[in-house]
Amino acid sequence: MQPLESAILRTVAYFDLFRYPLTSWEIWKWGIGRAGEQYSYRAVEQALQESALLQEKLELSAGFIFLRGRSAIVKDRQERYRLALQKLDRAKRFTRTLVRIPFVRAVFTCNSLGIANARAESDIDFFIIVRSGHVWVVRLLAAGWAKLRKLRPVPGNRADKFCLSFFLADDALDLSSLRLPADPYLTMWVATLVPLFDPSHIGAAFWQANAWVQRALPNATPRDLAQQRHVPQPWFASFLALLLRPLVLERLAERLQRRTLAPNLRELANQDTRVVLNDRMLKFHDNDRRQEYATAFAARCSALGV
Repeated sequence: MQPLESAILRTVAYFDLFRYPLTSWEIWKWGIGRAGEQYSYRAVEQALQESALLQEKLELSAGFIFLRGRSAIVKDRQERYRLALQKLDRAKRFTRTLVRIPFVRAVFTCNSLGIANARAESDIDFFIIVRSGHVWVVRLLAAGWAKLRKLRPVPGNRADKFCLSFFLADDALDLSSLRLPADPYLTMWVATLVPLFDPSHIGAAFWQANAWVQRALPNATPRDLAQQRHVPQPWFASFLALLLRPLVLERLAERLQRRTLAPNLRELANQDTRVVLNDRMLKFHDNDRRQEYATAFAARCSALGV
């Protein structure tokens, strides 16, 4: 098997985990090869058209490429794309609330919305970059407001709710400390973030700080802040920042939130990379499935002989 054939099969196999068939351009952009491998789009197209091995293991329908026997996922992608557009509009509306909070530097939506692959029952995930020294205050205001408005996901009621589970200080942008030994999900997660608010272009600094992503995905580039997604920040956010700047308020916000942590989060806090609580990162992913995805991906690759 040629290295390019292997890279194509690995890429299709990874996205198959999420019932997500790919176009040839997406296979090129998100190509999961081995370290140091990089191929042109023309080479990918040529391999898809001429390789007997790829034609044996892959199928094409409605412009999408997928593992043989998996044609049902084409309809899934088309339906989930429609749902994702609706959820993205909802995310943009809620971002108008988030940007009223002082110290918020950038807001991204992520996970299933990062690739427009949302299910009807899924919530809407946010990743928020915060001015250093204020992660606890921002999380208290954001999550507190969402809870008061009954907009946070709860068991049995997650559809279209807002998951505010990842806050990062702007002086701690490198996420390499979170990586598992094999972690394709985190790599793809970073590469598919969708910016909704980024007036100071902190997203570019975030991308540079996580250069390991582009080493794994050499054709990937950060998403631009499209005009139709842009959310402006109101003038009074700067005024509120002056009121909330004292360090004592950050410590009070931390103390309050640590006291009210759910028991499962308190138990997992800082034990591994699932739940991380400190002055630079607040990550509440008690149901972190990255190891599960890595294992399933390895199994698919093994079945394909790559």
